[in-house]
Amino acid sequence: MYSSVTDICTEEELDAMLLHIESHVPQCRSPHWTPGWRAESEVALLDAIFSARAPYGGPTSGVRAVVQRWRSHRGDNRLDDLTTLAQLTTTPDLLVEILSNRQLVPGNSRTKAAAAAVAAQTLVSVRLSRSSDFEQHTEQQFDAFCAIPGLGETTWECVLMHLGVRTDKAAEHLRSFVADALEPLHHNFAAGIAEDRSPL
Repeated sequence: MYSSVTDICTEEELDAMLLHIESHVPQCRSPHWTPGWRAESEVALLDAIFSARAPYGGPTSGVRAVVQRWRSHRGDNRLDDLTTLAQLTTTPDLLVEILSNRQLVPGNSRTKAAAAAVAAQTLVSVRLSRSSDFEQHTEQQFDAFCAIPGLGETTWECVLMHLGVRTDKAAEHLRSFVADALEPLHHNFAAGIAEDRSPL
């Protein structure tokens, strides 16, 4: 099977990467890893907000439980229309009830459910309502999102990550991780090699 990773890395480099992954982010540390929520803007937003300052949980608890409750409420297979969440801005307690979660955002200014509704309304107002809209996001859209009390850059990056949108910050983290993994093999050359070896 063809792999773009093994095609650009030596076997020794690939072994170093796998060892680095296992020593720093082993599967046992986060057994309920998610591949993200591509093409599901509603779920990406909920996940990003509800995972802040909270244990992620398992398949039926934590963030996954919030996502499942929203999915059950919506009754749709694909949750990719933020206007549905935005409509609950005037009745945030209803969303708290639907999601069965009363956690507060950092700063404790409101519930995460209320923040999700406000965030959805804000994103829709700056023309980000479906997952495909985020692919060409702007600085103004980022600023509008980060102006919401209790949310910020980390939550924004998390939304984009869940949607599979590549960002400069994510690429920087990935290059740094690869450089650390390859340092024992290449010493001072690792940073430059990491950029060559990163699939971004």
